[in-house]
Amino acid sequence: MKKHHIACLAFVLALFVAASAVAADKAAVVYSLHVGSYPGADQAAEQVKALTEKGCEAFSSKPEGKAGRWRVYVGRYASADQAAREGAKLEKKNAIRFYAVRKIKAEGGSKEPPAAEGKAASKISPAPDPPKAQATAAKLQHPQVTITPTAPESASRRKKTPLHASVEKPAASTDSVTEGLPELEPFKFQPFDTGPEGKTAGKAGLKEGSGPEDEALYAEAVELYRKGKYPKALDTFRSYIQQYAGKPRSKASFFWIAECHSQMQDPKKADDAFLEALKRWPDYRDIPREALVSLGFHFIRQGAHEPLIGVFSYYVNIYPDDPFRKEMLYLMARSLTEMQQYEPALKVFSTVIEKYPDTKEATESAIIMANIGVKSPGLRLPAYMAGSRYYRDPAATYDMVLSKQLPSLEITERILFQKACALLQGKLYREAFQASLVQLKRFPNGRCKDAGLANLKAATERLVDEDYGKTDYLRVADTYLTAYEGAWVKTIDFGTGYKIADSLRRIGLYRETRRVAEHLLMIEKDGRNRRTLLVMVADVNVRERHYDEAERLVADLAKETAALGREDRLALRRLQGDLYLRKGLYEKAAAAYADVAGEGAADDAAVLHRNYGIALRFSDACPSALQQFHLAIRQSEKNKAGNSQVLQDSLAGVGDCYLKTRKYPEAVTAYRQAVESARSGAQNPWTLYNLGKGYVEMKNLAEANRVFSELKVRTGDDFWNKTIDYTLSDAAWTEKYRKYLPAK
Repeated sequence: MKKHHIACLAFVLALFVAASAVAADKAAVVYSLHVGSYPGADQAAEQVKALTEKGCEAFSSKPEGKAGRWRVYVGRYASADQAAREGAKLEKKNAIRFYAVRKIKAEGGSKEPPAAEGKAASKISPAPDPPKAQATAAKLQHPQVTITPTAPESASRRKKTPLHASVEKPAASTDSVTEGLPELEPFKFQPFDTGPEGKTAGKAGLKEGSGPEDEALYAEAVELYRKGKYPKALDTFRSYIQQYAGKPRSKASFFWIAECHSQMQDPKKADDAFLEALKRWPDYRDIPREALVSLGFHFIRQGAHEPLIGVFSYYVNIYPDDPFRKEMLYLMARSLTEMQQYEPALKVFSTVIEKYPDTKEATESAIIMANIGVKSPGLRLPAYMAGSRYYRDPAATYDMVLSKQLPSLEITERILFQKACALLQGKLYREAFQASLVQLKRFPNGRCKDAGLANLKAATERLVDEDYGKTDYLRVADTYLTAYEGAWVKTIDFGTGYKIADSLRRIGLYRETRRVAEHLLMIEKDGRNRRTLLVMVADVNVRERHYDEAERLVADLAKETAALGREDRLALRRLQGDLYLRKGLYEKAAAAYADVAGEGAADDAAVLHRNYGIALRFSDACPSALQQFHLAIRQSEKNKAGNSQVLQDSLAGVGDCYLKTRKYPEAVTAYRQAVESARSGAQNPWTLYNLGKGYVEMKNLAEANRVFSELKVRTGDDFWNKTIDYTLSDAAWTEKYRKYLPAK
């Protein structure tokens, strides 16, 4: 069975130590508490630092071989029992959460003799098909466990596509609800202490069909097992079977043989022995207690989840006060999860949480319940079920778990990733965005890196879409600068990219707009999309006053007008108007703006009407210009702060039209409104000058002098001094010789 080195089971007290170690080996090794395994030295150093701050004698060891892992240890002890006692004390103080006693070199190395391992290291052959009669035993299940048949999945659906792969570590999967947690594997247990009566249990109460001789031989074999003399016990059980085949103790002897192989750390022979025993006796009755536990471990090694549930369900019912009931319930729930029997799995996880709170199994149960809530929401669960909140609110569950001390950084990374998944599922895109950033910043090269980037990209796209739809261009820009400009998300689709570029353009970040647009132009193949981007680039050129480049782009795009969409065609025509206006080609500019205004374009309508009015005003079409200026004023009123300059220009344009048509009172009123609208900002000196000129035409020289004086103070420019003096002199001369002048 595949080994998982992330964390060891919480209540492991000691690993089995070989009884035949020589004196030289004893002097060369010590015992230590293995508390964590990591792919890199930095992660191991981080845990060593945290443990040292808690007063623990922590250290790490280098991996052996390219595929090895850095291990973190606490303490050095003379015996395994001493190490187990100290580990229990540290675990009780919450200094450590998980540990396993390991035999290491006395100088601090990490090479472990094979006998020191508490778990089998040999490869397991594929699980054999369980005998048909086993189905009878599988029905003896825990009352909370109900297994329903599931339809076979297609090969394409069963296959999990890796999101991130490297040479030394497998890919993280987004499909499994148990990814990142320790895999199913046997928990460490010592042969049960049967008490004083256990030594004579084999002799008491002869079974029907048994005689004194065979019962004595059976009792001798059991006694050898109790003393830990497994090879001799194995030979004695075999002798019993050879001498008394068919006797009542034969069934138990077959299972005892398999159990002895398990205690001797030979899982291959144990599996073969269990398979042979199950072929003969597929039911679980009369199987010794230790052998029944080892049979469950056999099913774990084989990956046979349904028989595992059957044997452990049977066990916890006939031994309700068993010290390992917690572990068995948890393993049953994990097996149900692997079978995608989520509803019964949730009920068993709930039992673990309710009966064994504050344990490693309860914490992992809460994590898996939350993961199931992400993968399969909407399952019908009893409201009173303990831990149901973990399933219904996965994000809160992950926050709760993250507040605890977790056994490894890999589990921490996985939970952060799952939290982002849960928030995405709940359509909390802003929170999912932040959670993904936390994961990626903390674990930039972790196993969930690629999957986390996929979450971040998905959340980013949804945020851009939502904020752009709300015209919140500033938030779109903030999201872009965090996710894309921050180099977290490296791929961008056209739709999202266009919304980002357009938002940046609207808030005046033209350099960033150009960068996004040029990036999209490099990857976009669709001709229509490319033309849309080129229209945007031309607009940015106009805004940045790169008129030559803008004219070149506009001229090229004008040749493909028929291929442009409506919005792009209007934008191009408007750009032509802006360029004509800049060159003083007012009639052409007015014609271009007329095409855009006639289509009812609402994009920057205030600016459009103002520019259209200016073009008409200098084309001597003042009545039409007044209409456009008034439209610009009404549009500007909707957002005075954002359109203050447009409002000022439009009011001044109204004044210009009235001044040109000799409607001086109306002109003065418009100019005064333009001056007042610009009090908090830059004042256009021509507006003040024309206001003063209007007063002159109305023969209100006192107000004219006041306005002209203000203009001189504001500008301090010799040009305006001379212009004002000339205007006042010309007005005085005109008034003096008016009677001699021809009538206007």
